[in-house]
Amino acid sequence: MGEISRYPTLCIVLICTVILITAAGCIFDPTPRSFSTNTDYKLQILSTEPLYNVTFYLPLPQKNGVPMAGPLVLTEEYFASENYSSEFVRSPPGADPGWRVPGIDTEPLYLKVTADRLYPNETFGAPFFFFYENKTVLASPLDYADTVTPIGNESVILQKVNFTPKTPALVSSKDPTLLRYHSFVIKQKTAIYANYSASPTAWVNVYSQDLIMNRWEAGGQQRQNEYADTYTWFNTGNANGWQYANGFFSSGSGPYPNLSSPAWQDVLNATARP
Repeated sequence: MGEISRYPTLCIVLICTVILITAAGCIFDPTPRSFSTNTDYKLQILSTEPLYNVTFYLPLPQKNGVPMAGPLVLTEEYFASENYSSEFVRSPPGADPGWRVPGIDTEPLYLKVTADRLYPNETFGAPFFFFYENKTVLASPLDYADTVTPIGNESVILQKVNFTPKTPALVSSKDPTLLRYHSFVIKQKTAIYANYSASPTAWVNVYSQDLIMNRWEAGGQQRQNEYADTYTWFNTGNANGWQYANGFFSSGSGPYPNLSSPAWQDVLNATARP
């Protein structure tokens, strides 16, 4: 019998080795790339039993006076449903004018929801759940959302009770290509209006989240910084008027590009607009 040639097998091994080396080079390339800003917005009412003679006023995020969550412009049509009536309201009855972010002149904005009967439950009724998830691919890191000082610059819920904003301060970073901040997580109260009749055992939850994340890849790792603005409220039985929802506001979380470093200067030069 003739001897089987080893050369085809050797060629296959060499080709696989080259592919693996090339792939490893791409994976561990230290050059920052794949820039994006990601949005995760939620607004939900959940109940274990039907609610009657319902009225809610729920604060919405805004940017420069426009109702927005990241790049999404929130409209009355976005929240419309055949199961209830809804509209945007700036000054609901009984709202305290002091429920706002200091230094911001824009009035808070509310989603008013009314219904004779509302059963916000995906299994037994009709869900009241709005979820928006978006990834916006960016040409340059200069286009990132401002997750260090989002108040006044990005989409934020402007109705807050006794809120004192804080600005994250720079701290030392072991990586010269990255900046880091002393991030803040501020416990906050947001006033919502909830008025309805219900069984004494009816459990209701209202939840809102506005989460904005900047992402990129470098050296085989995904990097991310973010800010978040949330509130949640729980109740059992009837509800009558304005209520305090608990939540948190955080900013400056995660690593940030050090745009003055050589690695990021190369990126800026490569992505410079003509």
